[in-house]
Amino acid sequence: MQAQTCRFTLQPRSAFGTALAGDTLFGQLCWAIRERFGEARLTALLAGYTRGQPFLVVSDAFPAGLLPRPSVPDFLLGLDVDPAQRKQARQRTWLPAADIGRPLREWLERATAAPHQRHDVLTQNTINRLTGTTGTGPFAPRQVARTTFAAETRLDVYCIIDATRFALDELAQVLGDVGHTGFGRDSSTGLGKFDLLVRTEQTWPHTASRHALSLAPCAPDPTRTEASACFYQPLTRFGRHGNLAALTARPYKRPVLMMRTAAFLTLREPGIPPFFGSGLGGIDAPISAAIPATVHQGYAPLVPLDAELRP
Repeated sequence: MQAQTCRFTLQPRSAFGTALAGDTLFGQLCWAIRERFGEARLTALLAGYTRGQPFLVVSDAFPAGLLPRPSVPDFLLGLDVDPAQRKQARQRTWLPAADIGRPLREWLERATAAPHQRHDVLTQNTINRLTGTTGTGPFAPRQVARTTFAAETRLDVYCIIDATRFALDELAQVLGDVGHTGFGRDSSTGLGKFDLLVRTEQTWPHTASRHALSLAPCAPDPTRTEASACFYQPLTRFGRHGNLAALTARPYKRPVLMMRTAAFLTLREPGIPPFFGSGLGGIDAPISAAIPATVHQGYAPLVPLDAELRP
């Protein structure tokens, strides 16, 4: 695989009903590839996906110029003493990407709180056309989450592509398609719109460390990690199909267990690869009864870390 890492900077043009998570965005990009280049091209790109040969790995969307704080115990960040200090420091959840090469114990000196974005919970209704009002069951009022960004907000998405199979210009095309039609829930009513501003080749500071930060939810590969030196939070994905498959009688996929974004990983061998994880689904281990060939992104881009594990 000829791995190439690129950073895309996006500008939100509307509120979002679904968080811009890497595995969810990957799924919508696959539908966009099918729409633009045809189903045969998508099938060819997905060949070998569950055998460690992804053509594309996508990160979550992060505030521009920032990376998430890893899910590590406080002592690894130098917070050993004052509980009040630890509570205040937990609000500083983002680190400037330019400082990613600094030792992990110095991160909090430069970490910052979350940028300005508002998370709301709204009441949504569906009208029963027979009665002209709401009711019970599918017509009962429900609560939905929505994220609104400040006008100056920019988001960074890190993508790793196999340049021999999928060109960077093609990725920019389908990413722009997703931004135009809308990402995630309620895109048909105007949510999830964004513009693609710039793309930049991304390189991380070289380190001989075996430690890394994951930039998307991923399915762990225990054969490549030291379990006693990894820290993460679990995540259960209750996925569903998108595009036209969302309108079928069986739109839901089987739940999958993953590690949340910002996992702290320790690999058995030095030298951090561009991505980590396992491809999920496919004919051999289907996660969808409706479309057995469906895959789920179980890979995540990795960022090398300068960390020292000591109590």
